[in-house]
Amino acid sequence: MAYLLGVVLFALAILISVSLHEAGHMITAKAFGMKVTKYFVGFGPTLWSFKRGETEYGVKGVPLGGFCKIVGMTPQDDDVDPADEPRAMWRYPVWKRTIVMSAGSITHFALALVTLWILAVSAGLPNPNFPSTEEQIRQEPAVVALSDCVVPENAARACAPGD
Repeated sequence: MAYLLGVVLFALAILISVSLHEAGHMITAKAFGMKVTKYFVGFGPTLWSFKRGETEYGVKGVPLGGFCKIVGMTPQDDDVDPADEPRAMWRYPVWKRTIVMSAGSITHFALALVTLWILAVSAGLPNPNFPSTEEQIRQEPAVVALSDCVVPENAARACAPGD
C-alpha cells in the first residue's frame, strides 16, 4: 500500500511540475500580448475543460505531459485566423519569443529554489557550530537555574541516568 501511495504521489508531483512548466509559457505569452487559445494538462481525449476569456483550460485523459497552444508558434501554422495575425507568436521580436519559450525551464528552476527553501526552513540545515559528539557536548559549559540562584555546571547537558 505504501508503495502504491509513493507511486501516486510521485506521479502527482510530476503532473504539478508539468502544469507549472506550461503555466510559465502561458503567463509570459499572455503578458507580451500573444494569443493563448488552450492550456491543458495531459494528452488524449478531454475529460474536463472550461473557457475563461480567450483561453480554454482543461485536463486530458492521459496524464503524461501537457501543452499550451499559442497562436502562430511558427510561421508555418496554417490555422491562424486573419484577425489574430497581429498577435501571432512569430510576429513578435526574437527576445520576446525566447523569453516565452524559456519560461517553462525558468519555472522549473524557481520551483527547485522554492522547494529547497521550504526544506531548509522546515527540516533545517546543518549548523557547524552545534556540538555533534558527546565529547563536545560535555565540554560545553551549561547554566542550570534553580530558583533564584544560577549554578554553572559543565556536565549538566550530559547527565547519566540516576544523577
